[in-house]
Amino acid sequence: FYPGLDCARQITVSDTEDPFAPCGADALLVDAEDPAYRNQIDTLLDELPGLLCAEGLAEQAAGCAALKAATELVGSRGGGHVVMFHASLPNSGIGALRHRDDIKLAAEPEGGGLFNVQQPTFIEEIGNDCLARGVAVSVFCAPATGIYIDMATLSRIPRRTGGEICFYPGFDPSRDGERLHYDLSRTVVQSSVYSVMFKLRVSKGLAVDSMHATWDPEVIDPSTFAVSRMSVDATVDFSLVHGERIEGQKNAFMQVACLYTSKKGKRLIRVHTLQLPVTSSLSNVFRYTEIDSVTNLLLKQAADSALSGNGSFKDKLTKACVDMLHAYRSNCASMTSAGQLILPESLKLLPLYIGSIRKFPAFRAGLDIKVDDRIVSLIRSLGLPIGLTSPLVYPRVYTMHPLSERAGIPTGIGDNVFMPPTVAGSSDKLAADRIYLIDNGISLRLYVRPEVDQEILYQLFGAETLQDVAVILSAPEDYADSLSEEAERMLACVQQIRRERWRLPWQSFCVVLPGTPEESRVLASLAEDRAGAESAYVDFLCHVHKLVQNKQD
Repeated sequence: FYPGLDCARQITVSDTEDPFAPCGADALLVDAEDPAYRNQIDTLLDELPGLLCAEGLAEQAAGCAALKAATELVGSRGGGHVVMFHASLPNSGIGALRHRDDIKLAAEPEGGGLFNVQQPTFIEEIGNDCLARGVAVSVFCAPATGIYIDMATLSRIPRRTGGEICFYPGFDPSRDGERLHYDLSRTVVQSSVYSVMFKLRVSKGLAVDSMHATWDPEVIDPSTFAVSRMSVDATVDFSLVHGERIEGQKNAFMQVACLYTSKKGKRLIRVHTLQLPVTSSLSNVFRYTEIDSVTNLLLKQAADSALSGNGSFKDKLTKACVDMLHAYRSNCASMTSAGQLILPESLKLLPLYIGSIRKFPAFRAGLDIKVDDRIVSLIRSLGLPIGLTSPLVYPRVYTMHPLSERAGIPTGIGDNVFMPPTVAGSSDKLAADRIYLIDNGISLRLYVRPEVDQEILYQLFGAETLQDVAVILSAPEDYADSLSEEAERMLACVQQIRRERWRLPWQSFCVVLPGTPEESRVLASLAEDRAGAESAYVDFLCHVHKLVQNKQD
């Protein structure tokens, strides 16, 4: 970029084995808000799709070479954020990756070695350099349908540096364009800090046992980590243990200290201190247990085990559930009948949630689940915020047609509207002639059941065919004249869910039609049904009850 030009100059670096920045940082890194460069940046962004798509998808891509040059360039200016985009496997130049997708290997619980990083020395060097210089890397991968892109390798540096990992398998602009827009906007604009050093301190008697996040803890001290970037969406779980007896204390204390560099280049420290009461009563422990926090930790422990190649994570999940219920039974409900399954009020949903987690695509080995999908699902689990735990583990199912009388109508409080009733997450509860909205916290899917009458679809959306429903609702503002009042109320309910999670990443919205691959994925996400080799909820609950009884005996 040079002041006074109408558009930026393009310089091509042909050496992909020893990549370098073709000119100085002053010409490549400029302020997007500076009037001297703004027109050049806007013109470049307008021309970029034509430059890259003129000849279709290239057979060779030197993505890793570009990554090396970009991180070195940003590191020379004291750190920052690099955003990488991939539509195919980076198979050329330094750090080239080979195609290694194997259906038989991917179907194994441990991933058959496909969870391991390719080019480990190259990736490790870039990761260490990024951490030393305060450079974060985010990756956006949008491969075509059926294309393997090796998310295990491409996600490694973003995981180490605190970047975002966004994956759009079978990318379709009409379906995924909105989600890509909001993901990219959030990644670039959201509040973030850099060169982060984080430490959790605990009072005497407690100790930090383990940490679970998308990045790694310090090797020696699990209460400390260093990461190049931390955004408002970053989450981390710490597991504490009793180092010694603390019965004589009234309170336990925890303190978080975070040393970071702001976007303005200031080195700052932020400290939070928490005081918690200590109790010797197990009844109180169970009474005040928070189910979402427990589930979030168990989910991340399972994801960590799966990514490390430990195939016993499902057994560990079940064992953790059985141990908690047995402890409650033995210490707080010992006088009840031996044949009864006794659940503490705060953990009544625990067997349901554990059974649902076992059915996650990330934890289910099978020929129908691609290894890239499993990797991204596991990484998403590691970064899952508390607020999304419950809807992801047990998706909400709303009846959208027939719509209840008040659903979608303003409540009179702000912009809020009344929501329709929910039904249990089981295919047995879904009528064949209705329309449902399924909310898993990450996406919203309008599921049109197989026996919905064509006349109903025409009255609601003005759609002549099933496929027209997806087209119309992908851009409802363009079809406002054909949408009925009931359809407008349906969309108002969608917006209500988005408003309630305004602090969290944008939820995409799509239509799921009968007979499509997406329908099978929707049905597999229903928490109470059988999925693959995993039992339905009622059967799993009986299994847990039997294990608790065996332990009791």
